[in-house]
Amino acid sequence: MITQIKRIYLLLWIFTIPGQSVFTQHSSRNNFTGTWETPASWDPTWPVPRTNIDPYDITINGYITVYGSLSFTGTSDLIINDTLVIQGNLFLDNNSDLTIDDEGILIVRGNLTMHYHAEIIADGYLIITGDIDKHGPNYDGSLTSNDDPVKVFVGGTISPGDLTDNESDYPVLDCTSPPTTPYANSTCSYGDMTDIINDPIYSFFQSTCTKTNVNSNSPVCTGNTIELTSSGGTGYNWSGPNGFASTIQNPSIPNTNTTMSGDYIVTVTAVTGCSVTDTINVIVNALPLVSITSSSNTKCLNDTITLTGSPIGGTFIITDGPGTINGNVLSAAGTGKINLVYNYTDVCANKASQAISVNAEPVANSGPDQELKFIFETYMNAELSAPVTGEWSLISGSGHMSDFQSPTTRVTELTTGENKFLWTVRHGNCEASAEVKITVHDLFIPSVITPNGDGKNDYYKISEMRSRVELIIFNRWGNEEYSNSNYLNDWDGRNDNGKELPNDTYFYVLKFDNGKVKKGSVLIKR
Repeated sequence: MITQIKRIYLLLWIFTIPGQSVFTQHSSRNNFTGTWETPASWDPTWPVPRTNIDPYDITINGYITVYGSLSFTGTSDLIINDTLVIQGNLFLDNNSDLTIDDEGILIVRGNLTMHYHAEIIADGYLIITGDIDKHGPNYDGSLTSNDDPVKVFVGGTISPGDLTDNESDYPVLDCTSPPTTPYANSTCSYGDMTDIINDPIYSFFQSTCTKTNVNSNSPVCTGNTIELTSSGGTGYNWSGPNGFASTIQNPSIPNTNTTMSGDYIVTVTAVTGCSVTDTINVIVNALPLVSITSSSNTKCLNDTITLTGSPIGGTFIITDGPGTINGNVLSAAGTGKINLVYNYTDVCANKASQAISVNAEPVANSGPDQELKFIFETYMNAELSAPVTGEWSLISGSGHMSDFQSPTTRVTELTTGENKFLWTVRHGNCEASAEVKITVHDLFIPSVITPNGDGKNDYYKISEMRSRVELIIFNRWGNEEYSNSNYLNDWDGRNDNGKELPNDTYFYVLKFDNGKVKKGSVLIKR
């Protein structure tokens, strides 16, 4: 008796070792989609989900996927109330049973192996893409269903072959005298992979082949590389725009352009032999056409330039030179060249650059104003030094420049009175200007002389006689009384013979070396 008690304690100790749990039942969470290997799929949480099941039962109440094979041994049973997809094989040992309830679905993308007394009740869907292999006497175990036609589809062979005429224990597999409505292609109670195409389960069945996990690095920019990725199989067949084709799992497409945008399709062949097709849309964006617009490529030291970048939303950066920028307003801190860049970044990035020369403000010195006494030409006295250029223009009056770009040009054809000129200097697009005034005073020509010897107004004196002048005097009848080709302001009212002319009004003609002629009258009054 003591020995038996010790054995009981020993067994209890074995099954209660710290860190170990004894389970009699594992159930997937209700209406939960997950993987067998994830602890969170189970309620309560199964810390280390096993795929070799012994000696407890499994109930499926959600949509569970096994990325491998399952093995049930001992007296372990599998009960499916919802959906179980096995991406591998299913093994049922001697006393392990499988029950698929009316709303249940079991998809085995591999082989089903049954030993001896294993029993299967397929009141829901049972889909085996591989073979069914029964070990032990044919009349051990069973495979039954309450449906007509049954919802069982087998893609491979059934062995031993006489299971297909065992109506009593395996009516679902009967091909000799099907007890239920036979399928068109298999002619058996069960359907094959051609028959399943016409069954409502087919689209869902296809979706369980594998997870393709197709992806890309879209969107990409022109000139970059498209990276396509997929998984879930052993074979990959890609197609896409411009005749693209590849059998690489994760192909790369370099030097892209916008014509490469579109749907890329991959057909993935799983390890189980099934294939699934998935699509990823790839967008190749053109690089933005980035440009800089400014009022000028040169600026003056004290001016500002408003820059415009296209497309809007980019950033201006000065890479070199004496400048500062606030938003899009450029200011100079000195003369020289300012190099700037406009960076535009959205889905794709691009940049444009521009160089702007900064010139010092020129100073305009047009020279002093001039006053001339009956002189109608002169020389300008402006200042100019390289690299500054200058140019004369007429504001008012008259004048002809022999070289309007020379600071000391000769100006002729002035008129009496005020003549205004503008001297404009430029350094790049920087300019300054200054005026100069040239005033030409007319001659003073007396209208009366009183040659009586009192020393006052005794002579016909013309002011500012700086060149040779010819004087001719006519009486009122047009007769010439006096002439002097080199008049020296010494006519005192006498004729050419030295005789005093009587008091009267006389008419004069003055001829100057510059070709000007003046005419008028003078009164002799003694």
